[in-house]
Amino acid sequence: MIDHLKKQIIDSRFKHKIIDKLSDYQLDSKDAYKIQEEINNILSNNGLGKIIGYKIGCTNKAIQKELNVVEPIYGALFKNKVIKNDSNLSIKNFIKVGVECEIYVSISKDIIDQDQFSKEKIENLINYCGLSLEIVEDRFVEIKKNTIEHIIIDGSLGNSIILGKKIRHKFSNYSKFIGRLFLNNKEIYSCSSDSILGDPLNALKWYFQKKLELRRTINKGEIISLGSITPLLWINKPCTIKAKIDQLGECSINFTK
Repeated sequence: MIDHLKKQIIDSRFKHKIIDKLSDYQLDSKDAYKIQEEINNILSNNGLGKIIGYKIGCTNKAIQKELNVVEPIYGALFKNKVIKNDSNLSIKNFIKVGVECEIYVSISKDIIDQDQFSKEKIENLINYCGLSLEIVEDRFVEIKKNTIEHIIIDGSLGNSIILGKKIRHKFSNYSKFIGRLFLNNKEIYSCSSDSILGDPLNALKWYFQKKLELRRTINKGEIISLGSITPLLWINKPCTIKAKIDQLGECSINFTK
């Protein structure tokens, strides 16, 4: 039965098949992340490339309330789904596509246990950071009819990402950035980065704790995108999107027919 669930998720990624309500197998989040890993391996070996890191989702209260969850979720970032800045992407390549303005960090060292993590300052675990423009995809007929475990198994709506220029870590406060999203050069959203759990580094702490709770290590060089500063902007027709944070630069994507 779980194999059928995995096939639905994989077919959605590779064949653009929309996912109707998935059967409830009485899964908990630990089960969901285990199945996600199994699917990630298949995706990785069939064209998406190696996993370079992870994206964190559900990092603000509004989306947590909407999906009836009390903590964030995460999904994999694949090497071949890292998009060059200012690329052109056909909107037909997606079931339902959206964009988010985020911050990413690179992890400076391996983290193998909770004791090591608790003794380190979070800032010492960051090598460099930058702006990320995440391209998400809703592959469900109606996402609210599915459990959060289903969304985790699906990869937490992950699709692609643009990683802005690397900036050697030097910031004492990650909660004061202003993230902006532009649609055809018109500013749509302007939000403070404290919309991410009060401080984007709280999302990073959550990610470390969750991975260690699941008995997984965090590897040096992992790229972690920390969640959306702005509300998610859904795209339904060709346009140009730009994400900008003054201290970190900007990234853009052109959605074509």
